[in-house]
Amino acid sequence: MRSVQEIAEEIAVVGPRIGRRFMADLSFVADLPPAQLFVMGMLSSNGPMRGCDISHELKVSAPTVSGIIDRLEGVGYVERHTDKEDRRCVTVSLTKAGHKIALKMRSALVSRWVDVLSKLSQEDADKYLELVKKINEAL
Repeated sequence: MRSVQEIAEEIAVVGPRIGRRFMADLSFVADLPPAQLFVMGMLSSNGPMRGCDISHELKVSAPTVSGIIDRLEGVGYVERHTDKEDRRCVTVSLTKAGHKIALKMRSALVSRWVDVLSKLSQEDADKYLELVKKINEAL
């Protein structure tokens, strides 16, 4: 039986490889860098978000998020709204064009996962989902 350390070392190699492959699939939907794709996905899943919450979720600085949002705003995928209660706070939301791209991204991800999961047994696919949910909760 492998130790937790050995398992973690293997996941540390395999996990990023899986992530890169999925991100590469998304680059065909929208020619955007991964950080911008992540922000688009977050806004699609969560709805409008404050910049500070995006920063916290991505574990990057506020100026980094501001730059990401600037670039997404420049191509017409997001828009900023000043918070009426706290004018220092800015909320970011997807535009119609941003929603369209986000839906294409989601569809591409689902399609890719169907390809991957169809290579597993139904039992293994169910177990994988159960484990991913537990890992997500542990984070």
